[in-house]
Amino acid sequence: MSSLTFVLILARSVLRYFLPFVVLLLCSGCFEHRRFSRKEIRKDLTSRGVPVKVVYYDTLGRTIRYLKIGADTLPRKMILIHGSPSSLEGLRYYLSDPDIQRGTQLIAPDRPGYGESDYGWGEKFISRQSEVLSLMLRQTRDERPTLLLGTSYGATVAVRLAMDHPGYFDRLLLTCGSYRPGAEKIYGLSKIVPVLSSLIPGFIHVADDEKQNHRPHLEAMVPLWDRIRIPVTMVHGLEDRLLYPDNPLWAARQLTNAPEVNVLYLAGQRHGIMWTARPFIKPLILRELEALPHRHRVALP
Repeated sequence: MSSLTFVLILARSVLRYFLPFVVLLLCSGCFEHRRFSRKEIRKDLTSRGVPVKVVYYDTLGRTIRYLKIGADTLPRKMILIHGSPSSLEGLRYYLSDPDIQRGTQLIAPDRPGYGESDYGWGEKFISRQSEVLSLMLRQTRDERPTLLLGTSYGATVAVRLAMDHPGYFDRLLLTCGSYRPGAEKIYGLSKIVPVLSSLIPGFIHVADDEKQNHRPHLEAMVPLWDRIRIPVTMVHGLEDRLLYPDNPLWAARQLTNAPEVNVLYLAGQRHGIMWTARPFIKPLILRELEALPHRHRVALP
């Protein structure tokens, strides 16, 4: 076989098999790989008089970026964990919303491998992602009541954060998350991602590596669900074909120590409910913020 013939066969295979996989991944509803630049931050926030602090920190051999939006004197705070493939840019609609900002400081990191947190160098261990984000939690911890929000793979990471740091949060809001081991669509074509590494953007590598390693790390979390002792609300699209709709019901059965568990299904919605169901998600966030206690329930040591 000549070199030209091999190249033509490879190109045809990429177009026929791999390109549809990439399109499906990009249309999953979590896709937003752009970086929320300082120029965009100024346009969205600083120009409107909203205090913003961009923080970088080094931990466990990594550099992580997060935003603090709003003053430290606001009475409550919300930490938002983005999905995959994405960055905190994917939550820009909510981070820039004046209604959500009112009375609430917003804190949002770029997870490892996304945005400006070591772009292209991901972390497949959910427990390790929790460890990497722990310094952000310690840097922002205080007596204010706190809502932790996670979406898609970010919901999985948020659950792990709540397991590892049970005294840090007062409520947990999860959208379209992966909780039950094996209850998700795995595309067989993703196995060729490493083969075509030089042709594929870094954020695709990171997302694929996370997804291919979900199951064993979700299994490791199974005995830890009883650590969560705060109210939990889970929202899922009934037509979600990426992370199956039985995920939140399974998780609800594991939350034996949570004082309140709410499972909400959205008819006709698939995976990208943070975007396609904004008229529902935004009021839900506001209700969850209003439901926070007046003071953080767990006293600081």
